[in-house]
Amino acid sequence: MCDINLPSVILAGGRSQRMNCKDKSFLEVGDKTLLDLTLERLQLQSCRVAINTNSYSSKYKRYGLPILHDHVGAFFGPLAGILTAMKWAGDVGYEKVITVAVDTPLFPENLLKELYKKMGESNSDIVFAESLKDHKQKKHLHPVFGLWKTYLHDDLKKELEKGVRKVTLWSEKHKTSSVSFANDLIDPFFNINTPDDIKVFKEYLIKK
Repeated sequence: MCDINLPSVILAGGRSQRMNCKDKSFLEVGDKTLLDLTLERLQLQSCRVAINTNSYSSKYKRYGLPILHDHVGAFFGPLAGILTAMKWAGDVGYEKVITVAVDTPLFPENLLKELYKKMGESNSDIVFAESLKDHKQKKHLHPVFGLWKTYLHDDLKKELEKGVRKVTLWSEKHKTSSVSFANDLIDPFFNINTPDDIKVFKEYLIKK
């Protein structure tokens, strides 16, 4: 059962260049794909889930979820996926939407709950997730993991058309806040970009 009645979108639209352009959604870890793992964790938190991808592979259709292709350009990066998520969520009647990355399946099980709480407390337009790094407690922002107010759609579309591609370059125009998460064993937003990252991920699953 999901925690909060808000929609979510899995961003799976990247080119996966460091994985020889293989679709990371279907990389296998044991008997599950990264998309399987991400969905399992996300559907416990969000009652309505869609997948943003620029692939037309029939593999995505097997999940029975809405498949969202970028509305602006082709491979314009995560901002295009975020824009697409806002459009979809707004069209189905929601004022907020959360996005997560398909190649970061260890994100916190209370991610949406904490971002939603922070948005209410701060009245922010955007709430990002960040992780605490090393013993110095340095914070690292994860701009693909965010809760977004969907009314920002029009402004984001204009900025994308102007050539803006960096999430934080656009978001700094708006009221933002963040929530910190930590894991003693691994960064909760550990990102799988290379074959070596898969090895680290598997070792973590054995240890935990």
